Amino acid sequence: MIYPRRALQRRLNELREVLNGEAVDKLAGRLNRPGKDRLAAMWEVVVLHGLSKCGTLRNEVALASGRRPDVGFSQGALRFTADVTTVSDEGLDNANPYHELSDLIEKAKRKLNLPIGGLHLAVRARHDHTNRGTRTVLMLPPRRKLHEFVHRTIIPQLREQMDAGRQVLRLAIDDGDIGVDVTIDPAKSPYSSGSFAAYDVPKIKDRNPLYYALKDKADQLRGADGLIGVIVGDGDCAALSGCPASWDAVSSGQIIAEFFRQFASVDFVLLLSVRETGGGWGNIAPPMRLNDASLHVRNRCDAGPALANLFRAMVEYFPKPAMMPVNAALRAQEDDYHLGHHGGYEMSESKVRIGLREFTEIFAGLRTLQDNGAKNVEAARKFPQEPNRVQAIIMRNLLAGRLPTSIEIIKTDENDNDDWVEIRFNDIDPAIAPLR
Repeated sequence: MIYPRRALQRRLNELREVLNGEAVDKLAGRLNRPGKDRLAAMWEVVVLHGLSKCGTLRNEVALASGRRPDVGFSQGALRFTADVTTVSDEGLDNANPYHELSDLIEKAKRKLNLPIGGLHLAVRARHDHTNRGTRTVLMLPPRRKLHEFVHRTIIPQLREQMDAGRQVLRLAIDDGDIGVDVTIDPAKSPYSSGSFAAYDVPKIKDRNPLYYALKDKADQLRGADGLIGVIVGDGDCAALSGCPASWDAVSSGQIIAEFFRQFASVDFVLLLSVRETGGGWGNIAPPMRLNDASLHVRNRCDAGPALANLFRAMVEYFPKPAMMPVNAALRAQEDDYHLGHHGGYEMSESKVRIGLREFTEIFAGLRTLQDNGAKNVEAARKFPQEPNRVQAIIMRNLLAGRLPTSIEIIKTDENDNDDWVEIRFNDIDPAIAPLR
């Protein structure tokens, strides 16, 4: 997820002092279940926690309609009702299943005894122009027909070329509805690549995931008292990424302005995401990730300055982001825990430092140092392994007759998902070395 588990746990603990314990249990349960709802629960936790530090917070108080909004908030004269929602491009991804096709081709390669990787998959696109904007669609079979397409169209052509003795396999399919170019070069194993048009960049103000999410919430919040708002968390949505787009793209501000024009009941929209700074060519320092909040208030609403001050204070209580939404959305689908400091280390001739989680997994027999911190140990062992420098230092001390003299746990804070173990070596021990 975007935020470290330790940081989320502290916020769950503190929310138990403010909200009903059953409501917090439900949030924790959602955070523990793999799937897209994990990110939605994560945004709810940090928003509810931040607001609880800034004023009086109520959660899921029923409206006359029977709906139970996520947030009922008051701070002096400022009062509002809001829902927290998370927006992703999952629907667009399902309609443009590039990654599913790539995975199916990779599986087919294995059945043909081709080495892993070496695949380049290029997919063409069509651009449907209307008087309201342009919609980009990848020229792929429907998702439900991908398996059939691979087995009836791609595999026979690959097998035919292999039987003909070709080293590099190439096929191009362009029948007006499907436009796919496949190149398989075993010499480029284990790496694969691909290319396709950006189908998730919004180009129509009221035909995109952000607009649809706002529309749904406007319907659900109808009839609430006082100011009404929608708080939107980024679940990997291009409209919230802040990245420069094509000349004909519409911005999140334009989408929200169109939403305000069509739905008079909502007074404000708050967009929450993460921005990454630094990194890039020539910069060896890791990138810095920062929480990002963008407030949009309806013109007739005079509470803009108060809302801006409140949400600025709320975000100060957010954890430090550990990853970007695009990566968090992928990790949220996994049923295990993210890696910690696996593969990271510090060392000198008499000291080594590795991650506590990796150290414990080595101690439990689940991995070795030679696995170099790989997440999938079995898969990593199928490829040539680089020598591990930490293992080399430990071996050198052992052969010299030096045993560890201290093993210390170096604690980190809630913004880190791992601690460190520091192992120090000192004088030669006559128990494992010649007497002098």
